[in-house]
Amino acid sequence: MHGILQRHPWFDRVVEQRHDPEDYESSEGSEGSIEEDLLGLVIDRAGSYGWQTLSTWLNEGGKVTAHHEPTAWAHEEVGGDWTGDGGIHQLGWLQAGVLTDTPRPGLPVRPIVQVLSETLARVGEVTFTGLHALLPLQAAKRNTAFHQVELAPWFALADPDARYEVVVTVSSSPGKLGKPGKPGKPGRYRHDGMAKEDVEAVRDAVRDMAQEAVDVSVPVAEGGALPGLELDLDRVPHTQGMREVMRLACRTREWSPDIAVWLVEMVADGLREAGRSVPSVITVSLASPTPKL
Repeated sequence: MHGILQRHPWFDRVVEQRHDPEDYESSEGSEGSIEEDLLGLVIDRAGSYGWQTLSTWLNEGGKVTAHHEPTAWAHEEVGGDWTGDGGIHQLGWLQAGVLTDTPRPGLPVRPIVQVLSETLARVGEVTFTGLHALLPLQAAKRNTAFHQVELAPWFALADPDARYEVVVTVSSSPGKLGKPGKPGKPGRYRHDGMAKEDVEAVRDAVRDMAQEAVDVSVPVAEGGALPGLELDLDRVPHTQGMREVMRLACRTREWSPDIAVWLVEMVADGLREAGRSVPSVITVSLASPTPKL
């Protein structure tokens, strides 16, 4: 989750009462940081919803009497950057393993963003500017498009005169963008982006799922494209070598982590429908800071 964090006036006092400041090596998300410590609350917050994210053992009398495995996602790491300079930072991130046991749940984007949002709200006031998710689409074999269609009336229940300009991007590794060919026919592999017909297929799939709650289009020219979320994909091992392969311009009636997740999920379902089940980074970000009325 990306945005600007204004800590609550009482935040530093509470932290000093609960922790020794020398326990933290830095305030920029490194190991032992206050961000990592407090964002670790997402584990217990997820548990309060019944989302088991860790392997746990219950011991009684020196014997293991119960063992529970993750049922929602397998928690791995969490962190964030709460630099107090008034700028946009990656406020919270969570790395997790996707469960593959039958029946496979959908990718847990929504519950993860929910517990991250709630945890950040305990720290301060968040001005949310964008969301990005690295998704192993090949692991999500369950079709969840019908869930997105069911949410359309929810997001349609919003101010019909409000307009937020939102940009969505997809990045993946070169050589993994097109469909393999058939005997006598070459595949549609591209190294500079997805084929036009495939981008349009994803756009149409999102339109169908959104049911007019979101206006979706493909930017006509690169020069007129809305700015997207700035990510250094080569900085993280899992995304090294990835490049942007498609971009959509969206107009929504609201701006929130909730609708950002919906856009991520719809694009993910659209990519799978178009045969693009490869690891991809999907970003959703606000292009203009205020709604157009």
